[in-house]
Amino acid sequence: MATELNRRKLLQRMAQLSLGASLLSAPAVAHALLKRNDSARANNYLLLGCTKQQDKYQLSAMFSNGELPYQLALPARGHHVALAKKDHGLAACVGRRPGHYIVLFEPRTGQLLGNITPPANMHFYGHACFSDDASKLYVTAGDSDTSQGAVLVYQQQAERWSLSQRWPIAGLGPHQLLMLPKQRLVVAVGGIHTQGREKLNLETMRPALVYLDSETGQALLTRELPDNQLSIRHLCYSTHSDTVWLACQGQNPQREVSSLVYSQHAMEPCMALDADADYWPLFNHYIGSIECVDGTLLASSPRGGKLAVWSETERELAQLMQVDDVCGLATHAKGWVASTGQGQLIQKAQPIQRLQTALQWDNHLSVLDIS
Repeated sequence: MATELNRRKLLQRMAQLSLGASLLSAPAVAHALLKRNDSARANNYLLLGCTKQQDKYQLSAMFSNGELPYQLALPARGHHVALAKKDHGLAACVGRRPGHYIVLFEPRTGQLLGNITPPANMHFYGHACFSDDASKLYVTAGDSDTSQGAVLVYQQQAERWSLSQRWPIAGLGPHQLLMLPKQRLVVAVGGIHTQGREKLNLETMRPALVYLDSETGQALLTRELPDNQLSIRHLCYSTHSDTVWLACQGQNPQREVSSLVYSQHAMEPCMALDADADYWPLFNHYIGSIECVDGTLLASSPRGGKLAVWSETERELAQLMQVDDVCGLATHAKGWVASTGQGQLIQKAQPIQRLQTALQWDNHLSVLDIS
């Protein structure tokens, strides 16, 4: 429980940040729709995410004005859409853990390009990323009996994608992975052994951040957190500072966490963001997505109903907003977009704008530049 002093500090901090919160809570803004008389392509980006509508799962593509150029039916709940660099016209939608499908498609048009299923007795963990030249697709996966982690490397051969390499990871339950400069692949290892969605080893779990050589799979660096029950799930990479940011989820609700976001740079240890700040209890032990752009760091908490913005350089909270069921985050040249499970798209503007859609947006959001 927070002390009375911490409560006072929290109230003071919320008052200082109330401008950002009020922008999103004002009824006039909450029900505003973006003007539809603008050309869709004038927005210069297309939002891609896994959605649910009338008890059916789809991949949905939407312009920021609400126009829906296409949807693709999914065999089960999806999690994340990985995009190759835009010149390659390639994207991959990965099924939610324990996932058993990847749908490959052309992100501008929705044209289906192929499907991937995991090897026998393995499942996907919901995330993938492409090599810079889009010739390889890296996917986090695990043994269905033990949750022993691996990165599966698929390569395109003729018109099919085939498994070419399997790199074991020293850890259980890998989740998001990113391609970095200098031939590096970074993997968030959650540390949790699961059967289906049931977690079996919360007392002994060992989360880690693992760097691999993207050509050979050789382990380059491993970093752990001081709290072994803080599962590392999601990542973003800041070109501004050559830093990887880690979004975590606490697995022990009885234990107060000092931070849910960490950074890791060069050979340094992982460093907590704003350690022991009074606002962390508001996130309810859960960060759902994290993004960084132009020296700004964003994180969402669907369980806490919070969308937070920090200055990456100063490592201080700049804005804290109440947004029910917010999770998906994506950044583009003009700012950022967030999505909610209640169908809203929230876009950085002056004032911040919300677009109500008929879709339940899932955990992650991706942006395709179509300029």
